[in-house]
Amino acid sequence: MIIVYLSIALIIGSLGYLGYTAFKIFKKSKPSLKVLNELSTRMQVKADTIKTETDKLTQNQQQLITDISQKKRAINTTVTAAKQTPVMFKQLVKAKPVTKLEHKRKARMWNMARQNRLT
Repeated sequence: MIIVYLSIALIIGSLGYLGYTAFKIFKKSKPSLKVLNELSTRMQVKADTIKTETDKLTQNQQQLITDISQKKRAINTTVTAAKQTPVMFKQLVKAKPVTKLEHKRKARMWNMARQNRLT
């Protein structure tokens, strides 16, 4: 029976020592846990700041892409108009003979009308 009592006392003593050691370890690790929590908070704030900056950069990038495409379209329109200038000039030059032909046709019509009146 003494062995049973000694075993129970030994178990109770070891549980007490376990509790004492766990409390001591908890007390020693409390400042470290506090530092880790502060570090975690700072890291979270920095991550949020980086995310905000990334969003701003993405928005600026989209604005730049839009602005560049608008300016590209404007330049392409100007270049196309400049390329069309010789074609339009040629059309204007060709319009003069058509105008002369129109005058000749009107003159013929007038002469025919005059001859019809005279006869």
